Amino acid sequence: MKKMLSLVAMFAALSYAKPAFADTNVNIYGTLDAAVGYVNHQLSVDPQFPGSVNPVSPVKTSVPSSVTGLFNGGISPSRVGIKGGADICDGVKVFFTLEEGFNLPSGEASNAAAALAANGGTATTLSPNSSVNNQLFNRQAFVGISDKQLGSLAVGRNYAPIYDISVSYDPVQNSGLFSPLGFSGSYGGGGGLSEDARVDNSLKYSNKVGSLNFGALYKFGNSSVGDGATKSAYALNAGYEEGNFGIQGAYQAFFDALKGGAGSTANTVAVTNYNTTAWMAAAKYKVTSDATLRIGYEQFTLSHPSDLFSTTAGNNFFVSNYYGQAVSSLSNFSQADQTTHIVFGGGDYNFSDKFNVAAGIYDVRQHASADLGQKANGLLFLSLLADYHLTKSFDTYAGIMYASYSGDTYGVSANYYPSNTITAVGMRYKF
Repeated sequence: MKKMLSLVAMFAALSYAKPAFADTNVNIYGTLDAAVGYVNHQLSVDPQFPGSVNPVSPVKTSVPSSVTGLFNGGISPSRVGIKGGADICDGVKVFFTLEEGFNLPSGEASNAAAALAANGGTATTLSPNSSVNNQLFNRQAFVGISDKQLGSLAVGRNYAPIYDISVSYDPVQNSGLFSPLGFSGSYGGGGGLSEDARVDNSLKYSNKVGSLNFGALYKFGNSSVGDGATKSAYALNAGYEEGNFGIQGAYQAFFDALKGGAGSTANTVAVTNYNTTAWMAAAKYKVTSDATLRIGYEQFTLSHPSDLFSTTAGNNFFVSNYYGQAVSSLSNFSQADQTTHIVFGGGDYNFSDKFNVAAGIYDVRQHASADLGQKANGLLFLSLLADYHLTKSFDTYAGIMYASYSGDTYGVSANYYPSNTITAVGMRYKF
């Protein structure tokens, strides 16, 4: 509540501060998106988790019910932000963005970490991990400088390059409820860990020369112990877009990255420490003025961390909390490398200048690791999304995603449902 009041006060102050920004272009913007939906197998809706429900992960047969409710962010997670910039000299500008995500149905700030902690012990609502947690600006927070020839450099909390590719090349608008890339930060940005879809303490460089674009990202570990790589990350990306064709690729690596899960006791989180590597390549082609095809491939690997963390005070790699939530246990991943491959494809068609239909297929393959810590499994998703724009800023939509699970972990004998389905209709307003 205090967090939301602070945001309201800040936006109110900005609305009366025009003289102070006489030389700066400052805009308040946002997206309000909510949908009435149904999930075949699911726990109750969580008022703080950014997606409200989880239509992607396999569900155990011990969950006896379905859920119908009002969900946040059917296509786009709800958010409000401030962005702006100013000319410094010829061709050189300064820019900034501060953006907060919130759950429109409940009015609460989106906070997956709090949802995880609330489900410690006995889970009653849906609570996957996410990069949107207890931050004041949980989606983006950066300031930067740009030059027409030299490119731009953003400093702060930035999107990972794989996230940027997913947003532009996902066949179903990277939608939160109808695409596994849009819903899961593990698949659609974090390279195996949802928390890494957004990168704190980072420098992000971007440039474009003609039809070519390229960039790099570096995350500071901000740690006084270990070597310089402790808690750090780096990423590279490049692409080409010209006319009807576009292709993008990115590689990223994170060291000592923490993944949250529901703790064994109430109001706690269990944390696991990993190193991760990932890469994605995606392409799109505009077949006609109304039809566009999109395809892509991603691979990520979870491996043992560079440094061993501990919850014991006084340890050089002490972890005291997870985004403000108490940690009940911390594990340093010690199993054989675990690799996952994702192939996706689909496209969309404009039946008119207002009505668009998109379809996508996503094949996720978890390969068996050397020690079988990860078994061979398959997750297949089929998505369909119809989107009608009443105005440029307001649209209504209806979507469905069917998920099928198979393999050694998710078979019926392992007490998982073999499939799940989400259907929803909603509305979205952008300002």
